[in-house]
Parts: sequence; C-alpha cells; structure tokens
Amino acid sequence: MSEDPFELLRSNINQALPRIQSRLSGPVKVFQFTGEGYEPFYLEVGGGTIKINKGSHSSPTATIQVSKDNLLKLIKGQLDAMQAYFSGQLKVTGNILDAASLVDILNAARG
Repeated sequence: MSEDPFELLRSNINQALPRIQSRLSGPVKVFQFTGEGYEPFYLEVGGGTIKINKGSHSSPTATIQVSKDNLLKLIKGQLDAMQAYFSGQLKVTGNILDAASLVDILNAARG
C-alpha cells in the first residue's frame, strides 16, 4: 500500500469509481489538500466524475489542511474525519458542508 496520500487516494478512487458514481452528481466542487509531508493536490468532484490532480487550484470550494500521517489515516479509515476536525488535527477553510460530503465519498471509495 502506498504511503503517498495522492497515489493511495487515486488508487482507491479508480477502483471504486463504478461503485461511487451515483454520489458524484451535481455541480463540480474542488477540494484542495495541503499539509506537511506531501505535495499539495486537489480533487474535482461532480458532473458524474472525480478527478485528482497534483498542485494547487486557484479557487477551491474548500481547503483541507492536514498532515501526511493524518491524511493517510483518514484515507485508510483509521481516523474519523469529524473527530480529527474537532480535535484540530484537520482544518477546513471554505464550505464545511461540502467538505463533509467529501468524507462520504472517501469512505465509500474505501469500500
């Protein structure tokens, strides 16, 4: 299993795409991930697709700031996103409700 959050998330999403397709409707929302220990990347979710790209987006719907270790734990299901948020291990700027919908997609992608 990859220890690179970008590669691990990309792999999970690609494997789960047929299963999570129904959750990807609606307008496109952009979720920027930043934090210590990994290159920034963002997810574009909506319009029936999900895309993961390296780098920074100019106008994300929400920015999620989380360390590499905690992001890996989130992706693997070893850390609860709400618990991480309320304990300060994860910070969200932008639309918090949209970020909560992303958690559902990530949980479904894990299968």
